[in-house]
Amino acid sequence: MDALILGSGGWIPTESRETACVLLRSDDQALLLDAGTGVRRLVSRPALLAGVARLDVVLTHFHLDHVCGLGYLPALGLRADVWAPGLWLYRAPSSDLLGPLLRAPLSAAARSAIGPIHELAEGAQDVGGFTVRARGQQRHWAPTAGLRIDDEIALITDTSYDPGSIDLARGVRHLLHEAWSSSAAPESADHDATGHAAATVAVEAGVDQLTLIHLNPLPRDHRPVLEDARAVAPTAQLGEDEQHVLRE
Repeated sequence: MDALILGSGGWIPTESRETACVLLRSDDQALLLDAGTGVRRLVSRPALLAGVARLDVVLTHFHLDHVCGLGYLPALGLRADVWAPGLWLYRAPSSDLLGPLLRAPLSAAARSAIGPIHELAEGAQDVGGFTVRARGQQRHWAPTAGLRIDDEIALITDTSYDPGSIDLARGVRHLLHEAWSSSAAPESADHDATGHAAATVAVEAGVDQLTLIHLNPLPRDHRPVLEDARAVAPTAQLGEDEQHVLRE
């Protein structure tokens, strides 16, 4: 499996970081984890999807910085199936929650160019040839889903420290975990993870490598977040756009 970060930031894109998006490739199969502004890199670098006939998109939740890139999918010229946790976490069909974003007056063509919107469920399911395991996360201002793909990679974002994440990520090769702040800024820890929290999950889960993602766009210097994580997991690293975190 090859995993490429397309958007390592949260909330607002910056000159160096698009918002939440990770591309997984396994031969001719492609899976997108979240669809923030990082989707635009697939448009500007079409070689990333060379040989792919269908793209599956799994959403962790419905915040705009994780879904706005759905409107870019028609530019790819591929069938794109979307999987989202509407019924599971919000008790509303995902197609209803995403509908306003994908039709007029917000979008002229996105809905007609995107394939079915499927319901992501708790537990394991086959998505485009990948085994995706999803777990509910309730420690944010709106519920989100943690994801594990095969035994290769786990994505945990938009949640404060959650011990249940440890079992989800246990033994994966690579953990992508939100690190919105350092422990020195505890006011954000009620809804989002600190570097220390991300590292604690990584160490307790026994993952091979931790990369910090969904970084706050406002600080110019993310070294305090990295230092906060490395106090627990010395090999932790900051995620960067266009960074390969797994290679086949």
